[in-house]
Amino acid sequence: MRTSSISAPAAPASQTISPAAARAFAEPSRLAGLRPHASNLLLSILSVLSLVGLWYIGSWTMSERVLPGPYAVAAVLYEAMWSGEIWGDIGITLGRIVIAFSIAMVISATLGFTMGLSHGASVFFRVWIVSFITIPALVVMLTCYMVVGLNDTAAILGAAIPIIPILTINIRDGVKGIDPKLLGMAKAFRAGRHQQIFEVVAPQVAPILVASARFGLGLIWKMVLFAEVLGRGDGIGYKIEFYYQMFNMKEVLAHALSFLLVMLFIEVVILGTLEKRIFRWRSQ
Repeated sequence: MRTSSISAPAAPASQTISPAAARAFAEPSRLAGLRPHASNLLLSILSVLSLVGLWYIGSWTMSERVLPGPYAVAAVLYEAMWSGEIWGDIGITLGRIVIAFSIAMVISATLGFTMGLSHGASVFFRVWIVSFITIPALVVMLTCYMVVGLNDTAAILGAAIPIIPILTINIRDGVKGIDPKLLGMAKAFRAGRHQQIFEVVAPQVAPILVASARFGLGLIWKMVLFAEVLGRGDGIGYKIEFYYQMFNMKEVLAHALSFLLVMLFIEVVILGTLEKRIFRWRSQ
């Protein structure tokens, strides 16, 4: 009688995945990561095109002297940039913005941290903040020009002072939002003062500081242009006021557009890249 033996299945040999197969497996996740970026880019392009389209529609319904079209303004801007005439005014205005922004951020951060960490300081400076935040920016600028004189110092102070209380409130609220449990845990593990500040407090405060900086920069450049319109003889704001008096809307819009593009570059490229580097730890 013949008996048949059933052999057990052999154990599968260890297989190595080829680089091509690994890339094939990794491709879907990479595409999934790229889709949000492509979608955001497409939406941004559509947003810009919609604004330009509305501008075209407005220029068709109004006189060219009142609202010239985008092409006419772009031609004037290109000529001014090619001749180099506009770059000097852009540099002057940017210099004032950097100084005014630095003054506003340093004072606001100091006051914001002090008010956020000390109840007594918060009560003491509350009247100051409320008083300065209710004074119109025009009054502040005119007061600075009358007290200090028609010079750069007055223009910078007039642009920085109205922004300080707004940024101070933002930073104060951010400091108050620090989780005390994390500080208590750091103290329980006997973390040093340096470690508590840079590893516990800084990651919680950094987002509000970056947000305040971007918000403050968006306000400060408008205030500087306003200060130049009121009392300076150079800069983009002065040129806008000069061509406004001449009723040359092409030049007015070209100079305004030039600085808008500069500030968009600073906001999106420079500050956006800096923000990604600062918050790299979030993806880890």
